[in-house]
Amino acid sequence: MTSAVRALPTWGRSGPSGVFRRVVLHADDFGMNDQVNSGILRGFSHGLLTSTSILANAPGCTAALAGWINLEARFASGDIPSINARRCLADPGDGFDLGIHINLTQGRPLTRERYPARLLDRDGLFPGAFVLAARLVGPGQKYRRAIEAELCAQIEVLVDRGINPTHLNAHQYIDLLPGVSVLVPDLMRRYAIPVVRTPWETHLTRTTLASRFEPANWCLAQVKRLLAFHQLLRMQRSNVTRPAAYFGTSHAGRIDLDLMRTFISAAGPGITEIGMHPGNFTAATTATNVDDGWFDPLAAARGKELALLTSPELAHLLESHHVRLARLRDLARSGITRAAA
Repeated sequence: MTSAVRALPTWGRSGPSGVFRRVVLHADDFGMNDQVNSGILRGFSHGLLTSTSILANAPGCTAALAGWINLEARFASGDIPSINARRCLADPGDGFDLGIHINLTQGRPLTRERYPARLLDRDGLFPGAFVLAARLVGPGQKYRRAIEAELCAQIEVLVDRGINPTHLNAHQYIDLLPGVSVLVPDLMRRYAIPVVRTPWETHLTRTTLASRFEPANWCLAQVKRLLAFHQLLRMQRSNVTRPAAYFGTSHAGRIDLDLMRTFISAAGPGITEIGMHPGNFTAATTATNVDDGWFDPLAAARGKELALLTSPELAHLLESHHVRLARLRDLARSGITRAAA
């Protein structure tokens, strides 16, 4: 992925002169396992990722952080293969974004016996997104302190290592649940986390039904969108900084060049975040591989998204749409606090 550095043109018919689309390409699930870790790190070094978030209770968390330190050092010295392609897309020269991917659905709680047994399965593992949602209906406030303590413990995995998270988002979108969403503004203030993901997504019919005819996925997408709208209102009331737009709520493992083109075409002013799930897929990496509750249903699809991130075609697509790669931390620097509604 190499090409000569040259000035980017303006939007032309796609937007006002002198204005560029600013896009964050984000990878969820850092720390899940070795395959996800190596895929995400390669997505930065050989591809166009700009951001990731880490699962602090996952088995690969320590290895992920070690890989991250090495990646940052290489990027600072200009020693990554994607550096020229990044320059063509006006990628900032400062570090990448590393956030916290709060999690109540996979693995074991860091707070161990202090976490309510009602919110775990019979093996002491987080119970999955649908079970969690069902158990938080009605008595959600009853577990507020325990959930808050667990999320604090996860954030402190980074803080205790001297890493200030650049942003906060959630594994399997559990931050859309009212019993979790209510905690987010206070967590961000407590740990000085500047940016949150608000996954209220537009064009869902086009990206989940009209072009691909996935009715079940479209229905789930609409539920997420409704919950995300309430989360958006909460973040607005709390004056929490967030991207102008987000794409990817119902596209995990499905993002290809055509879908990326749709996302980019829909991006407007402000910073747009696109959520992806890259990883290194091999014949041994299947959804049946489980490490203490860490089941990866996206295992077989992650390699395709990694291939997209590292492809010349993606670099050409972004350049042709006048995209500048951005950072979530740029939102806090510029004081942007309102998302497009």
